[in-house]
Amino acid sequence: MIGLLIITHEAIGEAYRSLAQHFFLGDAPQNIRILGVDTHEDHDSIISRARQMTADLNCDAGVLIMTDIFGATPCNAARQLVESGKTAMLTGLNAPMMVKAANYAPAADNLAAFTQLVKEAAVNGIIDITSPPEGCPV
Repeated sequence: MIGLLIITHEAIGEAYRSLAQHFFLGDAPQNIRILGVDTHEDHDSIISRARQMTADLNCDAGVLIMTDIFGATPCNAARQLVESGKTAMLTGLNAPMMVKAANYAPAADNLAAFTQLVKEAAVNGIIDITSPPEGCPV
């Protein structure tokens, strides 16, 4: 099993927890931890809490850390946790990424392959629609 640590600005992570609960009809899976970062929180405190959450996940296959915005405080803290073969990170958290990660993490055992699978879901979930469907009034 691969653990999932979601580090986001404030309550954004809680919205993703609700999304996971919606898809899994109840509690979010036990291999998911959410860390909402307060705007005034100390960088070292964020890293310390994230390290503890990563350890609490106790997933032998590793932990995928997902953050909302590259270069922002949650991302910068998460980068300190990346350890080859043990933890990996993806930025740009979106709903397709979260659903794919939550659905496939329990059976996953290869962190690098899993990270790529989740990244592809994030990218493939972005669809540009620039005109209405045929037959629909404008």
